[in-house]
Amino acid sequence: MALAAATPARSEQFSLAGKTIELPSPQGYCKIGDTLGEQKFIELTAKGTGPSSRILSVFLQCEEVAKWRKIAPFESVSASDWLVSAVMLDRDGQLRPIEGVSRKEFVRLLGGAVSKDPNIFSRTTAEAQAALNDLVSGADFKIVGAQVLKADDDALYFIVGSDIRADTGENRRVIGISANTLIKGMRIVYANYRQVRQSQDGKTLFGSTSAIVHATVQANP
Repeated sequence: MALAAATPARSEQFSLAGKTIELPSPQGYCKIGDTLGEQKFIELTAKGTGPSSRILSVFLQCEEVAKWRKIAPFESVSASDWLVSAVMLDRDGQLRPIEGVSRKEFVRLLGGAVSKDPNIFSRTTAEAQAALNDLVSGADFKIVGAQVLKADDDALYFIVGSDIRADTGENRRVIGISANTLIKGMRIVYANYRQVRQSQDGKTLFGSTSAIVHATVQANP
């Protein structure tokens, strides 16, 4: 069942709040969820994001799938390169489209909210990481920084850094690029994260994230 090479680009359709949205698959990533270990990983990821989101898809770089399935199928933090798509829910856990607001206006309004409360996303992320601390045996999470990277007509992009001590005692620095966008009134978030191994990792993650966000925007006129 392992996927050893990158699969051709394709799209999945989701029916959300009576609307159909199309989410292209990211180039070079394979969707996971077939094996029990993958399903457990997705379950942990969903719990870690808290009640404000619903996981739609979880992707792993195709070249890393076989190794990950062997050594860390239940581990929610690893050196692998993950890309997660999710839909944001209202505070009561319901999905309600935002009507009468363009994507560009949504990005502007979100940016304005962040400028008034710079810690809004790092605080939310910290709460999610605290939840993960209870879910992953021996893990210790510490948010070390979050900041806005870029705002354009497609999305508002953030970078979040975390220091993690795994159950093996290994200290890890994990970075994540998060993109918030509006697709047919749905608040869609992409999160691309991995353990930092070299200085250009952040640039690579941003490139992967912005590419799939742009593809999603183009697929949903």
